[in-house]
Formats: sequence, structure tokens, C-alpha cells
Amino acid sequence: MKKTFSYRKYGKRLCSVALGLVAVGLVGSAIAQADESKSESSVKSATTEKTEQKDTESSGGDEKKVSNNKSDKFKDLEKTKIEIEKVKKDAPKVKNPNPEPVDPKQPDFSPEQKTTENTVVTGEDKAGSNELQFKTKAPTNTSTTNEIAPLTTVHVYDYSSSYAGKVKDSLRLSKKIIEANKNPDSRHIIQLYPDNYGQSSYHASTKKVMNDTKGISSALLTKQEALEIIDNLLKINAPSEKDPTYQNYGQYFQGLANAMGAHRYIDESVDVVVPFEEIVEKITKSSDTVSVIQYTDGWMDKGKPEEMDKSFAEWAKRRAKTFMSVVNRNQVTDNDTNSMRSIEQMKELGHPNIYDMTGKDKSIVDAEVVKQFMETATIKVQTSKGADQTAQVAIGGDGIKITKALLKGGKVNKELPVKDGKVDFSEKLPDGDYSIVYSFTGEGTATGTVSLDGKEVAKKSDSIKNEGGAVTADFRTADGKEIPGQSDITIIEAGKEIGSEWKATEVKKELTVDGETYVLTGEPKESSGKVTKDTVKLHYLYEKKPADKKVYSLTVKVLNALTNEQIDQDILVAKGFSGDDYDIKAPTVDGFEVTLKEGEEKGKFAENDLLLTYLAHEKGEEVKAIFVNEKGEEIMNSEVISKAGELVGKDWKFDRDVETEITVKDTTYVLKAVPEELEGKVSADKQTLKFVYKEKEKPAEPKKTEEKVAEPKKEEPKKLPKTSAVKDVLNG
Repeated sequence: MKKTFSYRKYGKRLCSVALGLVAVGLVGSAIAQADESKSESSVKSATTEKTEQKDTESSGGDEKKVSNNKSDKFKDLEKTKIEIEKVKKDAPKVKNPNPEPVDPKQPDFSPEQKTTENTVVTGEDKAGSNELQFKTKAPTNTSTTNEIAPLTTVHVYDYSSSYAGKVKDSLRLSKKIIEANKNPDSRHIIQLYPDNYGQSSYHASTKKVMNDTKGISSALLTKQEALEIIDNLLKINAPSEKDPTYQNYGQYFQGLANAMGAHRYIDESVDVVVPFEEIVEKITKSSDTVSVIQYTDGWMDKGKPEEMDKSFAEWAKRRAKTFMSVVNRNQVTDNDTNSMRSIEQMKELGHPNIYDMTGKDKSIVDAEVVKQFMETATIKVQTSKGADQTAQVAIGGDGIKITKALLKGGKVNKELPVKDGKVDFSEKLPDGDYSIVYSFTGEGTATGTVSLDGKEVAKKSDSIKNEGGAVTADFRTADGKEIPGQSDITIIEAGKEIGSEWKATEVKKELTVDGETYVLTGEPKESSGKVTKDTVKLHYLYEKKPADKKVYSLTVKVLNALTNEQIDQDILVAKGFSGDDYDIKAPTVDGFEVTLKEGEEKGKFAENDLLLTYLAHEKGEEVKAIFVNEKGEEIMNSEVISKAGELVGKDWKFDRDVETEITVKDTTYVLKAVPEELEGKVSADKQTLKFVYKEKEKPAEPKKTEEKVAEPKKEEPKKLPKTSAVKDVLNG
């Protein structure tokens, strides 16, 4: 697809107009010289000259092309030497992007920390308490229907010149899709873009007045608002190439923006264009269902191939419920592109939904596109809830008296009724997590159960005696051996009241015994609690501290890739123990591209120091071509043949068309001299190729005479210069 505001395209058109005017001038001059009275025979002669000129042009003659074959390369033209501009550079310095290396910490503080389970010996008491926990959830019924849920559809239209003959059919097809969506809460977004050239394509200007050809986006639209905007767009015709206003394509897009009226997305605070996807995210909710449908053609695959906006495509695949493209490659106008480029680009990016309408009947396309798009709409799920579950609670036991029972959960917080020392309770409970905390006295076994709709879901039993158990702690190594000098300690003695709080005192993190250091590696999972009938022992584990490990180093050095001499000095970048991982970043050198020669940037330390060797490849300077007159003044924009930053030694070649005759500000120039070399290698200095033009001599005016005008001599008609001969092609 052709970019409608291409400067090269308009340049060619202006050159053609200029040559046409030159041709008319030459014909008029020939007629005037032949017969000032404009006799019928002179007019006929001029007409014959035009016919001969047309025949010459149609024969494919090319009088002003300079061959670039090695046998006659730039024949009869002077040669210019390549200008070299020395670039002064400082001695290269190696920069280290890695942090300053430090010695790794020795493993005296890093043993694996564990939790130990307390040893519990069941005892008996005369009072106790417990807790029953359960969860209620009423049954649910679900059903699905093929109803369309509220949907936000993003309609994206290709408004380039090559799609101008098809865009109205796309707008009408969008109307059918909008009408097919019967959900009154659905919304729409309309977005227009001017070309398909990569990351900047699907962007919109948010300024009220646009100064150039930029994309456009609407705000969030209702069904009626979207249909009205499409009707407004259908009234606007794309400018024709024959129309004088065609060159100002920005006015066309300002008209499209005006068609959206008050529903256009405007944000005067933004100074740059905004990606389409960012606009959609700003004006929709994250919970909204979004679908995208795009209309375009085949795209150009020659010259400057067109590419899909990858950012938009990735967003649409991730965000959209449906991401569909309708591709129309039918040849409608001379500008149309009907290649497979667009489809290939979409498939390469993993586009999930492509409809190629090329060659299909319009009625079939309308039906198939609407069906294919709407079949991807959201499926609505309906859920119905059943009755709340009934909880049955029973707590009691022989010789046991329940003193209190409290039900908690959600909005429920109430004491359960106690009758004859027992709890017998039943009630429907809303969905939620519940607990029943109960206490009891006596001797025997207290049992509490909870059933939901007749099915037991929680049960606890406790036997009570009148004496609380002791809580103690011991100190051992991981293999169960005693640590010298460390005896068991008592945290709380046996016989304390049931329910009393106990808490272990904090122990030392390190112990030093007979010159050996032991590090705490295991502590009890529970180091506090209440006295129960049980006897509890806590266990603390220690590990002997290992000897210090040897530290190894990782060093890098950088060599000049051309001279193999070392640049700067070795740099220490990492330290570690044997087996430790390392992951470093490559050093950098200003003006050089650095690559790894020997070693690995990511790996493990072994029992030796490591050295990594890098090569630095120097980056070269710019190679460009300039176009000057005989005074050395540039008359055309220079052209970069090889940009700065390419590696020294890389081949460059000037290989493009050069105009042998150009007109600049009413002055016509012809090519006089060309560079003696058109290819070479990138170097550390700047290189400039010079094309020199001289002013074209103007034809002398005929001398006037008072003598009687003689019968004009019949001359061969002058051939008009061909417009196709203006440009010289360098094939080498």
C-alpha cells in the first residue's frame, strides 16, 4: 500500500509537470522561428514534431542515463576524490558495568533454618476447652445461554490512498455488525489510520486541530452515535491524484476528524500522538469485554515494505475477546496493492482471526464477516443458588459438663443454648467460615461434632484430669547428640492450672564449647501456649560452624580486535566460593563493539581463579554523498551511505539512481563530475563522496533583422526531451 504523502512520489510528479512545460516551450519556439505569421504549414510542422517526440518516448529511448557498467562507468564525466575527514579520538578506556566485587560472606550465618515439632505426651486434667471449625456453602446451579453480553467493539479502518476505493464498503460492513449486536449496553470505538509502517501506524492525534496526516480516534460511543459518525464518514470522498488538493492530505484527515464532531477523542495536554490501544484502555474498564475488527488491503511488498504495528497486534491478542481482520486485496484502483504481504505479516505476529474477502461476492462477504465476528461474542453464564445448609451441633460426654459454647462466623456471633450440661443446636447458616469455641469441666471425655445437612464435617474429643503437664526444652545437634555443657531446662513445672500461659525464653543464636562454635539451626514451631493435660518438650537444634571457605576471583581483559593488543588493564568483576554462581555483564568501550572471545559470562566458580577475554571491534565513521554546484554549495540533500557506528572494515557501496539534470530555484544544473570510487570500506575517519553539477547553458536568442523575412527553411522537427530521461540510473 502506497504512502499517500510520499515526498519522492510528489517529486516525480512535479518533475513530469516541469518537463511538460519545457516541451511546450520548445515547440512554441520552433513554430515562431519557422513562421511568425503562424501559417497553416508551420502549425502542421509543429504538430509533426510533437508526434515524432511521442513516438520517441514510447520507443523506450533513454538519452540522459549514465551507465554504471565497469566498461563505460561515468563515461565523459570528471572524477572527484573521496574526501577524508580525520576524527580525533581519545585512547580507548574500558568501562565496567558490574558492581564493585566483594568477598562473599562465610557460611557461619547461613545454615538452613528449620522448625522442630514439639514432643507431646498426652496427660489428663479436670477442665478444658476446644474449638470446632467448619465451612458452609449452599449448592449452586449454573446454566449457559448464547446471549451476547455487553461488548465494546473497536472498528479500525485503513485510510491510505490505496484503500480509498474500498473504505466506504468497510464502513457499510461495520454498520451491519453494529446492527447485529442487540445488547443495548454495547459500546463502540472508531479509529482511522493513514498507513501501515510499523510501530507508529496505529496512533491518533489528540489535538483539536491537526497539522499533518495523523490517525484519529473517537471516544466511547453508543450504537446510535457510532452509526451517525459512520454516516458522516460515508459523505467524505478521498482526494483524487488529479485534484490539486491531493498533495495536502492533512486537510483530508482534518475533515475526517471533524466528521466525529464532539465524539472525537481529544486531549490537548498530550504533545505527541497516542497509540490506539492506550486510548482504548483509558476509556474502557478492565472488566469490559473488548473486540477488535480491522479493515485493510494487501500492502506493498516492494520498495519500503509495509509492516503491521506489532504493539497494537500484541495488545489486541492479549486484551481482545475477538481480534479479526478483513483483508480486501481486490484491484479497484491503480494504487491498490493485492499482494499477500498484510496476511503474511498478521500470521507472523500470531493474528488469530483473518478473513480474506478477495474475489468474493459482496453479499457473501457481508453475511460471512458478520457471522464470523458475532460467533466470537461473550457467552453469558447464569448462576442460581440453592438453600442454605443446616448445621447440627452436638457437644457433651459422660461426666462432662459444657459450661459455654460460642458460635462465630460472618455476621453470626452468639452463645449456643446449654441444657443439662450439653449442647444440642440446629440452624440454617449462610455461606461462610465458622468456629464453635466451647469449654467444659469434669472428668471424662468431652466430644463436639458438627454436621451439615446430615454429614459430619468436624469433630473434637478431649479427656480431662486435674493436673497440668510440664513444659521443658533440650539442646541437641541435628544428629541427636548432646551439646557439651548444655542440660535440659524447665519452662513450666507440672501441676500448674489448666489454661495458664507459658512461653519459652529466647535462646542464644551461637554457643561456644571447647573452642567450637555451634549455630542455632532449628527452633520449635510453637514456643508458647497454654498449659494442658499434656507434657510438652521443645527441641532446639544446633550445627557446628564450618571453617572459612577459599574465595576465588573472576577477572576480565579486553583486546583490540585488529591489533590484538590489550586495551586498558585487567578488571576484577566478581568473587565467590567454589560452586557459587556468577553472572556478569560484558565491559564496554566507547566507540567499540565488544564481544566475548574466551570464557563464559554466566556459570559457577570452580577451585581456581577465572579469566574472561573480550575483543573490541572499533566502530567507524559516517560515509555520505553530497551534491554540490561548482562553487561547492550543496544543491540537494546529502545522503548517508553508511551511518556512523558500523564496524571498521565493513563494505559500503553507493548504488542508487542519480539525476543527471536537476532544477533548483529556477536554475537548471547538469552532472559534471562523479566520485572516482563508489564502493569501499568503513574507516575510523569520515568519508564524503562528491557529485558536482554545473549550470546548464541557456540557448542564445535569435538575432532580429529589418530585412524582408525570407521563406523559412524547412528543418527537421526538434524532438522534445523525454520526462523519463531526467533521471540517471547507476546500476553499479
